[in-house]
Amino acid sequence: MEMGRHYHLCFTVQDIDAACRELTDTLGIGWSPIRDGSLDEWDYRIVFSVDGPPFLELIQGPPGSPWDASTGSRFDHLGFWVDDIGADKRALADQGAPLDFDATALGRSFTYHRLESVGGRVELVDRCVQPDFVQTWAPQLAVMPTLRIGAPAAPAGPPAGTSPEGIMACRATLIEFLSAIDHGRATDALDLFTDDASFAARGQQLQGRPAIAGFLQERQAEASRHTVHVLSNEIVRSATADRLELTATLLLHEREPDGHYAIHRALNTTQSFHRHHDRWRIHTRSTQPIHPPPT
Repeated sequence: MEMGRHYHLCFTVQDIDAACRELTDTLGIGWSPIRDGSLDEWDYRIVFSVDGPPFLELIQGPPGSPWDASTGSRFDHLGFWVDDIGADKRALADQGAPLDFDATALGRSFTYHRLESVGGRVELVDRCVQPDFVQTWAPQLAVMPTLRIGAPAAPAGPPAGTSPEGIMACRATLIEFLSAIDHGRATDALDLFTDDASFAARGQQLQGRPAIAGFLQERQAEASRHTVHVLSNEIVRSATADRLELTATLLLHEREPDGHYAIHRALNTTQSFHRHHDRWRIHTRSTQPIHPPPT
């Protein structure tokens, strides 16, 4: 199994308001607004910490629900994103974590799996709903990695994807994308994305090539806007033979009316790349301000 970072840790609680207050008073944890939800016959209340990933999640559910805390508040699960909830829930069960609750049968995109030795569960969440999570709980968040169940364990030493050739190819793909925008050829960059790519732009999470193509067409039509994207501080965060995640600082320069270029944005960026038919393509891309504006 190739393990991505868990994106949250969850406690089921008897009183979510009291739990938030206690964790804030003792540990200084900040919270997003508590939200109400429902699943089948159960109403519940849910909240995530402001800081993350990994986030701290609290859920208060009724007796008999998947979040029943009638015998006392407790640790419940670690949450991971997965690429295919249908295949991955079966794979995890086959690897010794039996299915404890399957919300996909109720039209949702998550499952719980029991880990008897630690007295808790693992939650798998399909990455198709990651944009909704980001929009609701963490608007400035970068794309989060997925848990690759069934992938062979990485061999000792540097993973295959960290070869100089793989890193250089991914960096060249990113620069080609930014250069196409800067030179008024934004639509030429469409082939640099995977078919199911996820791309954050202008406050939206664009899913798939058609949506990304629309953005690139709009950007290319802005003929009077002249930009220069400058990358620095590039770090390979994870890599395999056909997957690579790269973070970088991006300075966006724009030409002013007097002809000079000024830095308009300083961004942290996260890009994941997939190798397909011997070519590396952008699979996900997100940005967030290095210094978010005051709220």
